[in-house]
This record gives sequence, C-alpha cells and structure tokens, in this order.
Amino acid sequence: MASTPESLRAVWLGRMGFDEVLALQLAARERVVAGEPGVLFLVEHPPVLTLGRRGKMEDILWSAEQRAAAGVTVSEAPRGGEVTLHGPGQLVAYPVVMVGRRIREHIVRLAEVAIELLRELGVEGCEFRMEHPGVWRGSEKLASIGIHISRGVSVQGISINLDVDQGLFGALVSCGLRGVTVTSAAAVGGREVGVEAAGRRFAAVYAAQLGLPLVWEGAEGYGSDPR
Repeated sequence: MASTPESLRAVWLGRMGFDEVLALQLAARERVVAGEPGVLFLVEHPPVLTLGRRGKMEDILWSAEQRAAAGVTVSEAPRGGEVTLHGPGQLVAYPVVMVGRRIREHIVRLAEVAIELLRELGVEGCEFRMEHPGVWRGSEKLASIGIHISRGVSVQGISINLDVDQGLFGALVSCGLRGVTVTSAAAVGGREVGVEAAGRRFAAVYAAQLGLPLVWEGAEGYGSDPR
C-alpha cells in the first residue's frame, strides 16, 4: 500500500544510536513540512543519557569512567525536560507528525497508547501525569515523554521501559526527580515481549487513535542496524 498524506508511515529501525535517529527525525520533519505523510520511527537505543533543554550534567551520577565501562554515552536532545536514560529493553517511539497547536493532545495520545500497550502486557493501574510528562504506576515511572515542535511538526516522543537493566537507572537523576523509582514493565509483573513486537503494536494503536491507515516501510534507506 502506498503512503498518502492521509496515512501514517511506520519504520522499525532496530537498534540504532540516538544521534543517528535524531538526524533521521530532523530530515523527516523537513519532508512533513513540505507535505509528506507523517512517519513513526520505532527504535531500541544502545545505552545513552540524553540531556533535554533543561538537562544538567550534575544530574548524571556516573563518572566518565563508569559510563565508559558500562558502554553508556551522553547526547544532547532538542526536547524539553532534563536527563533521560535510553537503552536495551526500552521501546522508543518518535512520531514525526504535524500537530499544529494541538501539543497537549499529542502528548496525551502518546501516553494513552503506552498505557494501552502496558495494559495488554498485564500492567494495570497506569496513568498519565502532565506535571512530569510520562506514564506512572503509583510512585513508579514506566515511560517518559519529551517532544520538540517546530513549524507545527513534532520530533522526539516517548520511551517505554519494557525490560531495562535496572542498574542503568542508577546513572542519573531521571527527569530531575530525586528519589523517584524508574522501573520496567517486566519488573512489575508484565509479560515479556520483544521490543520490535511491542513497537509494531504501539504503531497499530497509535495509527488507530489518529484514525489513519498504517503503512509499514522497510528500514532500507534509513541507515539502520538490522539487529
């Protein structure tokens, strides 16, 4: 099925570095501004700490030596917010879509799709909190949201912790919130799921919420690592 302005393209990128995927998003934003359909990039990043516009290096708790030993890198992100961890076992969804002024609606939709995905994995009781954008279950955070809007088009998106090494969360003060527990679906009793399978389900629910047909495109041409 060919994509049209009334469809949503989705691309599974496999495991790919944060900076490389950010470059893909920025390039895709130019095409969406020019009238092409939106695209949803789905990816699993190697371990990386990303600093949003309010990010502070003092919220990175591991030394350079500790980060190097664990293979954790640091990157700057155009999104709002502070420091966030991305890594294996986490689904990251980046919708590059026209949102115009409907920014809150866009953020809430990302959260609602994540909550539905978590519910399908057996994790109940999740909710969206705007004051610290993300998906929470009591005092525990399972997903983080951070976006950037330019010319009405969004980049960045949501990261959903499926089965992340809990030790990695010790590398940072997540989102500037000291004392907050960041956890994964698997750690709270959710069933196991591969990141790609979770990404494909996320895309289906997201497209349905937009009321658009979903068109899958191959990763060819996007420079992905097929792992």
